[in-house]
Order: sequence, then structure tokens, then C-alpha cells
Amino acid sequence: MGIHIISRGFGERFYNLLEGCKEQINIISPFIGRNTASSLAESLESTQGLECNLITRFYREDFIQRASSVDGLERLLHAGAKIYALQDLHSKLYIFDGQSVITGSANFTFNGFYKNHEFGMYMEQEPAFAKECSDYFAGLLNRIKHSGSWLVTQQMIDREKAKINESLPGRKGKKKDPTLVEYNNVRWGAKLEDVSGSIVHAIPAATDVTSDFIEIALKEDDSQGEQRNTGIWIKFEGNSEDRIPNSRVYLDRKRELYEHMDRTFFRRRPSGIKEGQLIFMAVVSYDQQGQGTPMIIGYAKTSGFKPNNIIGPEDRFYKETAGRYPYYVELHRGRYLNAPIKNGISLIELCRDLSSDLYPNRKRHPSEILSTHHQKSHIQITETACNYLIDKLEAQFKKYGAVSEGTYAE
Repeated sequence: MGIHIISRGFGERFYNLLEGCKEQINIISPFIGRNTASSLAESLESTQGLECNLITRFYREDFIQRASSVDGLERLLHAGAKIYALQDLHSKLYIFDGQSVITGSANFTFNGFYKNHEFGMYMEQEPAFAKECSDYFAGLLNRIKHSGSWLVTQQMIDREKAKINESLPGRKGKKKDPTLVEYNNVRWGAKLEDVSGSIVHAIPAATDVTSDFIEIALKEDDSQGEQRNTGIWIKFEGNSEDRIPNSRVYLDRKRELYEHMDRTFFRRRPSGIKEGQLIFMAVVSYDQQGQGTPMIIGYAKTSGFKPNNIIGPEDRFYKETAGRYPYYVELHRGRYLNAPIKNGISLIELCRDLSSDLYPNRKRHPSEILSTHHQKSHIQITETACNYLIDKLEAQFKKYGAVSEGTYAE
């Protein structure tokens, strides 16, 4: 059906070809986006017999900077994709049933498919050209397989997530001088000496990072339209000096302290919280690896702060906290994790996955994003973060169980 030059609409063409793909899709892309990975995973799960082989980079800095998504790789892994890691990768190639091909500059990311200025070629039902591309893919994959064990596994992803979570709190950089940002230089994957030469084995090494972080670069263009007042909050309970044990169940602990289960308390008047807004509850605790971080364990609607929302010395919680948190808002239709706090969603994980999309006032550097909540009882987040948290929490609710609590709870 011909070969066409394309400079836009990579995503539309990709999903049109994917819809007709029945046997195998092969992908080469240095960066993998969470949304594009999720869409492909759904197709793999819904199309019986459809196989997927993916060659990509596995650089820790890519994951930290959110140029590539480790969660996206995990989603594809669960859908049955075979993922192989290759260092120094820059090619982008998409082959559908050995018949149709997309190639060019576009990474397998939302920005690459829909937002960036990209250029490439689109070939539908061109078996002769597709065979050349398939031969290239097969040859590259064969060399990767023979160079060592570079198949991405769940164990590898779990370890990488833990390492990312460990590294984020200690990140250093100069906000006013991005050239001074500290990079994490750990890379994992096959390192092929050249396109046609011999194969060498590779181990994680400290090397210069020269990644063109495509997904990050165009975030600058979005800053003019960012939303300043979303009415979606994370509320923190506890403090970093006395973290709540992550083996506790949130509502069980709350019943021990609060006379009123449908309230959350503040040191100062939370006048910015209005009726009908959504609050995610976060407990200052530890994640499953023992890293100190707030753990998000549920969400609820609120009636907002009213001038008379204040407790006095007669209240049990007032006595327990020596009057440090006299103000409150009421929570309605709350839904909370019915399991130990460690099974919630860690703020480190949230910062890692959403980066500058987490807060309405955009922040560029990972350490700045992660430290924004310090010394705050509550903080606004974006609608993107809201949707992300609800999806993540509902998955945990399904796995561990959920409890409804608060006025009008269903």
C-alpha cells in the first residue's frame, strides 16, 4: 500500500495497525511511556495468541527523570511481553505481523506519539520492506540473547523500583542551574560493541549520561496551561519524628485515638479545603522496604472547613495530642485500605512516576518534588495525580480489601 512520510499522527497509525495485528508485534524504543505501555498491554491481553517482543533501555536515570516508565515495563511484563535491555539504544522501530512497519524518531511514549515534533515512515502491507526490518530486529535480538541474560524479569523490576526509591530522597542539584544536577549513572543491559562486530558482556557501570529526555523536554510547553487550584488534596497524619509503624491498619489505629472517625485534624485552620473536595489520606510511616515515607491508604470527600470546626480540652484526641491539632474537617464516603499501611501507595513512588505532573505548581528536579510536602499538613495535587492514585488504590483494595468509613459511608 506504499511508503509514506509522516511528521505527525504516529499514535493514530500505531494503534490502527495494532488493531489488525494478530500474531506478533516487535518494538524497538529507548523510552517506554506508562500510558502507551498500558494500552499495548490491554491489546496483548485481549488478542489471543498475540506475542510481543520489546527491546529498550534499562537506565535508572531514565526512570528517575520519568523519560521511561518502569511501571510501564511491569505492565507489559504482566501482559506477557518479552522485554530485553540494550545499552546505547537509539533506534525506534515498530513491526506488525511482519507486514507493516513504522520507523522514525518517535519513542513509544505519549509525547513521542502525540506531542513532539517527530519524523518517520509508515509502511502498511509492505512485506518486502517489512522483511528487511524484521531481519534487522531478529539479528539484534539474537545478539542480545547471546551476549548474556538481559531479559527483564519481575525480580529485576522490583529491585529497580527499590533502588529508585532509595535514591530519590538523596538527590542533589541546583534549581537555578540544571547543568549541575546529579545523575544516577547505573545502566543495565547488553552492550554490543558495534552494529556488526563481536559481542561483549556488560555490567552496570558509571558512565556519562547523554540521554535526550524527550518526555521531559516538552513539559516546558505545558507550563502555561497548568492548573493552580485543583481542590484535590493529600492530607498527612503523623510526623517524621515519630513515624507510625507500617504494620498497623489505618482505621484500627484511628479508632484508638479518635472519638469521631469521620474527622482529620490540622495544626492550623485549613481554610483552603472546601465542601465537596477530595482528600487522599497519607500516613507518615515506612514502605515495604523500610524507607521512611508517607503512605497513601485511602480517600474521601469532605464538607470543607467551617469556622466552628474546632475541638477543645474535653475531646480525647485533643488530650492525646496536647492540643496541637485543634482544627478539623469532616470526611464523607471514605474508602480505606483494610490491610497494613505498608501496602498503600508510597509518596516516593508517586513522585517517581508522576514527577512534575504531581503538583499544580510545577517543579523540575526530583529532590524538589519529593521535599515539597515537608512541614505541611496537607498539599494540593493535580487531576493526573488523582486519577493515578485512585487506579493504584483500587488495585490494592481489590487485592487486600477495603473499608468504608465516615458520614454517609456506603
